[in-house]
Amino acid sequence: MWYFRKHTVVSVPGLIVLALTLSFGIAFFAYIGVANKRSRLVKRNEFLYMWEAFIGTTLGLQALFVVSAYRASNRYLYWTLGWILYGIVMCALALCVVGGYGATKDAGAAIWAVLWAVPAVAISVYAAKARRGYAVDRVMGIPEFRPRLSDSRGSVLCMVALDTAFPWTTWLIGVFFALLVAIQALALANDHRLYKQPGRLVPVQTNGGEDWYDMHVWCAGYDAETQKSNRPVFVLLPDFGMPSTSMQGLMQGFANAGHPACIVDRPGYGWSEPGYWMQDPRDVVQSINQALDKYPVANPLILVGWGEGGVWSQLYMQAADATRVIGMVLLDTYPNLEILQTFALNRTTTLQNLRQFRSLGASRTDPVPVVNFDRPLERSVSRMFSDWRAVSPLALHRARNAEWPGFQPQTSLGMHKSRFRDNLHYQAKYFEYGGTGARLYQSLLDYVSPSIDSVLVYHHWPLRWPALPATAGSAFTSSLTRRQASAPVVTAVTSNIPVILIASSAQFNSDCSAHKISDSEECTKWQAFAWFYYRQQIEYQQTLSQNAALLACVGEVEEDKTE
Repeated sequence: MWYFRKHTVVSVPGLIVLALTLSFGIAFFAYIGVANKRSRLVKRNEFLYMWEAFIGTTLGLQALFVVSAYRASNRYLYWTLGWILYGIVMCALALCVVGGYGATKDAGAAIWAVLWAVPAVAISVYAAKARRGYAVDRVMGIPEFRPRLSDSRGSVLCMVALDTAFPWTTWLIGVFFALLVAIQALALANDHRLYKQPGRLVPVQTNGGEDWYDMHVWCAGYDAETQKSNRPVFVLLPDFGMPSTSMQGLMQGFANAGHPACIVDRPGYGWSEPGYWMQDPRDVVQSINQALDKYPVANPLILVGWGEGGVWSQLYMQAADATRVIGMVLLDTYPNLEILQTFALNRTTTLQNLRQFRSLGASRTDPVPVVNFDRPLERSVSRMFSDWRAVSPLALHRARNAEWPGFQPQTSLGMHKSRFRDNLHYQAKYFEYGGTGARLYQSLLDYVSPSIDSVLVYHHWPLRWPALPATAGSAFTSSLTRRQASAPVVTAVTSNIPVILIASSAQFNSDCSAHKISDSEECTKWQAFAWFYYRQQIEYQQTLSQNAALLACVGEVEEDKTE
């Protein structure tokens, strides 16, 4: 057993370091548990604090190692200069983290980094004392390493090995993780300096009104005069995994043409807070409705959904407030691409899984259950989002995205990229995915009427969705009445709201050479997909509304080239 003299661990500085190390260790395991806890309001990515606690634990153990070796009767502290430099480097990295997260107003992250300084300073101070003491010992002719007579040869060799291996191993671990956290902190501070929040944070209620969080609403061309005029406002809802910046160019295009437009960041994306976990899609659209009310946007709405944003638009009509919506635009929207593609490939498990969806549907007052369509695939995707969520505070995801899809001008591409590189982006994708990519689709099934269901069954179509409510736009009946006079009568579809379906004609093109597909098997798959993509848009046109039109974009238009 090691013998400790004065000024070692059994001293006031040593006990302080010991208590701090235990606190770091407890916090590390606590944050692992908290980060994976469900049924709660989430304000930030707790894995950041987990990594900071891990680094603090490493520093604490190193400080205890150095302090215990200082003036010990049978141990020699090797690499004293290395320990001194290491303590200085860790103090510098702690300052970087404090400055970075201080600039982004994350007080919790800054405080944890400040606590790194205590063991880091202890490492440098006691290593310097040991180095000075060993120099004095050499002058006096005292040997550097003095094993006691009671120590066995094995214990002596173990101490020597530990004194050599422990420093280099823990130095690499400490510097590696602290450097990554510091890089992310400084990068976030730089993004915060360059790209200010363009819209406004609006508080909304969730979890039955028990919790509050902020959603980001970003408008262009919408002012007090527009609000008084009661002109329609285009509300843009981005695709899965896309922040509001992905539709900035489209919003500006509407505004430049004299039409006010707004984009709403769903929980965790862009500048919105993460919200409640687990997410209920119906609660999310109700929160979007609250955010528009409190912004406030009291005008008639025209919903514009891109990709999965179009499904969110349909759910908004069913679960939030259809009376204020007088039109809808769906851009390359499909109820669920995974199910559609599986059905297109004629896989035998598709119909069985679809029947499971319908049998396990939730009532409108219960949370939407998690029903897996393809359990192995969905578990893999969910695990990927979870893993990237955990390492986001380490800046490892900053070089991950090579492409930046969306409708953003090149002049604001930097701001668009910054929204993918914060600590919340992959957490938002993980929360929205919810363990299954079909949860949003599930939430629509409870609103499907028997008449629409019978139409889709007659068409031998696998997917289901409700027709838009007949009450759509009823809050603004004057404009709706004029359209009802000329609307065709379809028994299954009672809504007259104008709907425009816009899809890229490339998705309908079954010519494999046009898509540079040379493999025959892949070509067969694509041809099946193209046919079902086309059929899906036709089914949408026939069932969503009596006033639905389908437009296929065959190429670029002049407006696409403008900023």
